[in-house]
Amino acid sequence: MRFARLVVFFSVVVILSYIYMYITLHKNVPHETSRFTKDEETFGKLNGDEIQELYTKDYSISEIETRVQREREEIEQLFGLARRRLSDVILAGIFKSGTGTMSIWLSSHPQIVQVKHIVGYYETRYNYADHLASIPDIPNDKIMYERCTECFTSPNAVERVLAAYPQRNVKFLIMIRDPIVRLISEYIQRIVQKDEDKTFEEEIFTSNGEVHADISHKYVHRSIYVIHLAKWLMLFPRRNIHLVDAESFTQTPWIELEKIERFLQIDHFFSEDRFPPNPDKPNFRCFIDNFESEAHCMGYQKGRSHPNITEESIQKLRKYFKPYNEQFFTLAGQRFSWSVNYD
Repeated sequence: MRFARLVVFFSVVVILSYIYMYITLHKNVPHETSRFTKDEETFGKLNGDEIQELYTKDYSISEIETRVQREREEIEQLFGLARRRLSDVILAGIFKSGTGTMSIWLSSHPQIVQVKHIVGYYETRYNYADHLASIPDIPNDKIMYERCTECFTSPNAVERVLAAYPQRNVKFLIMIRDPIVRLISEYIQRIVQKDEDKTFEEEIFTSNGEVHADISHKYVHRSIYVIHLAKWLMLFPRRNIHLVDAESFTQTPWIELEKIERFLQIDHFFSEDRFPPNPDKPNFRCFIDNFESEAHCMGYQKGRSHPNITEESIQKLRKYFKPYNEQFFTLAGQRFSWSVNYD
């Protein structure tokens, strides 16, 4: 009898241990990894503070500061390199939202110099010395700019940027594209690169037809913009973040670029007459840097044909993203031209 009791006791201990391990491993996973069961109308009407709390309550500021401090100590050990001037502006994403075109055109401004070093340095752990050593000496009257396409959706990047900028004085440009169009564009690129062999429906939806909602599913997770913005706003002031309407940038780039000029407090350069229509692809624009030269049009990869996606799939995605979009608009304090696609 005593032996049987011991067996029961140790069995309970083992079960409780597994439960504890499961909770420990999952307690830091944000709640957005599963589909919300809340009323969509209520879910989309939370105020900014409630939205911020919803997506950052599982993050500890003290833990983040501890990790960031270790990164800063590494920078401080570089002596002369650590004193090298860092970029004033970072194009932080979003992947497949027009960052390539933005990068080329923005660096054409006479007051902006693009720093060309390790692409996406902040996304993964490279050596700080290599990063800083690659930054050239640039006059103080020029704005230093760099591109980090996947920074906005990388949980590590935001902390690594904070480590490099303890005064939080860097500015960010973030391209905001229709989340469904962005998701499709990323899928197409993976197909072209032969990194994807599933059909669109197989990749984006579960076997029972629901949208993949797990945080590990990058196609979908990257397009839930409110999740990422909440963490950036936890660590950087909103006034330092400029959100670019990607659809407007495609159609009328001079309007969005003029907004960026005001954000960066630089001279006006991007006038409408610098952006003639692309003769081969009317939905896109070309750019004239020097009026004595021909317009430069982006490559053949722009405007790739999309896979055949059923209307049912598009409607499912619209229903899925709409409440997240509304939260994003509230948290960002602005709406975007593509929001009409979800009305």
